Amino acid sequence: MNSRTVRLLALTLVVVGVLTIPSRMLHTAAATNTAPPPPPPPTVGQFGGPLAGLTTTQTGLFNGGYGLFAIKWDPIRGLGPVSTEPGCFTCHGAGINVLTGTAGDTSAITGTRYGKWNPDNTFNYLDGNGTFPENEGGPIVHGISNSMFGTLPGCNVINIVSSIGASESGTTVTIATTAAHKFAVGQYAMINGVGVSGYNGTFQIVSIPTNTTFTYTNSVSGLADSGGGTAQNLPHEVVPADATVVSTVRSPNLFGLGLVDNIPDSAILANVGNPGNPYGISGVANMVPDENGVSRPGKFGQKLNVVSLFQFTANAEFNELGITNTAGPFGTASQFFPNEHLPQGLPYPSNCQSDTNNPQDVSQVNMIKMTQFEELLAPIPPQPPTPTTEAGATVFINIGCSVCHIESFTTKSNVTLNQTLGRQTGVIAALSNVTFNPYSDFLLHDMGSGDPGGIPFQPGGTGKATLTMWRTAP
Repeated sequence: MNSRTVRLLALTLVVVGVLTIPSRMLHTAAATNTAPPPPPPPTVGQFGGPLAGLTTTQTGLFNGGYGLFAIKWDPIRGLGPVSTEPGCFTCHGAGINVLTGTAGDTSAITGTRYGKWNPDNTFNYLDGNGTFPENEGGPIVHGISNSMFGTLPGCNVINIVSSIGASESGTTVTIATTAAHKFAVGQYAMINGVGVSGYNGTFQIVSIPTNTTFTYTNSVSGLADSGGGTAQNLPHEVVPADATVVSTVRSPNLFGLGLVDNIPDSAILANVGNPGNPYGISGVANMVPDENGVSRPGKFGQKLNVVSLFQFTANAEFNELGITNTAGPFGTASQFFPNEHLPQGLPYPSNCQSDTNNPQDVSQVNMIKMTQFEELLAPIPPQPPTPTTEAGATVFINIGCSVCHIESFTTKSNVTLNQTLGRQTGVIAALSNVTFNPYSDFLLHDMGSGDPGGIPFQPGGTGKATLTMWRTAP
């Protein structure tokens, strides 16, 4: 993992928080995808449906991308070895095993990012890069492991000592393993097959006395010494003890972002400094590399640190699902993620990753199709104006909100989309020369010391965003 990893916050709203381990992490699923298929894609005019005016072929691209966006992934198709969630829809929609909400919507799911400041005041993402390289799996907490699928033989399973491998003092249980377990405090262990059944179950690890022992708190006491069986670690990542900055992130909806993706760069750059406004308000473009390595104004993320939806999808595919990808047919190699993430910075058993394709997203097929869905996802239509909303709009303009929250932009002409095998679609009329209302200037503004937060996200050390600089939220 390298410092480019931090770009995945392309579409997140950040607030300072702490990590909690959701109860869903204790579920065990099959190694293959046994989840039911997603509901059929919405149609034009429905919530979560495609842009109006698409051709039959273009609607087919939307539906095909929806089919990948709305599925639960599994290790057979590249998930893991660790991930934040098993599907795009879990954060951008709702549901655990199957989509229960609307694909592209927000959800209650949150994620966690972390890091720390170095002695020289540079930021350490704890990803093994930078002036002080320490690889602790940062800066993203991956709360799900492929070992949770339960039928990947040898994936994080270790034998418990047969003679007094399980003992209890009060409600504190000590488990002794036959070899070094590499478990960590805060992770969960699934105990199976111990002779005294009261030791069996899934428990959060409380301490690691030695590399062959760990403890957890039991709900019962008075158990006789026992042993045998296995301990299966659920080696999701936890926030390292030396992390001094921790942020909780939540994914907003994606509706209409294809229009944002096709705003001409020149239209954003024309508003740098907010020329002519009477309030002295000044914004800057965050110039960062796109998927081709070309420096352009960022359009996505609370720090405007991602340029395009294709780039966002590549980042999320790797950083959230754990699916590796690389350049070809689109992009340049430095902007992709060909190497598996090391959970907490440590090697993982090869049995925990059953997809041997390199990269796992062969020929970028998944990211191309999911980007097509995102590009063609219609915005939420505005409600008819009322006297109340019209009065509010007048106040909005009079007090200067519209200086930064610019009402309208027009997309570029002759928009096409990437297709598999390096092809391009024909012109998408529904994305071309369209005037829409994002209410943003897509610039960074320094909000001052009273509004810091999160961690600084700079792709490869580029860009201008600081802790106190934020985009104008659409």
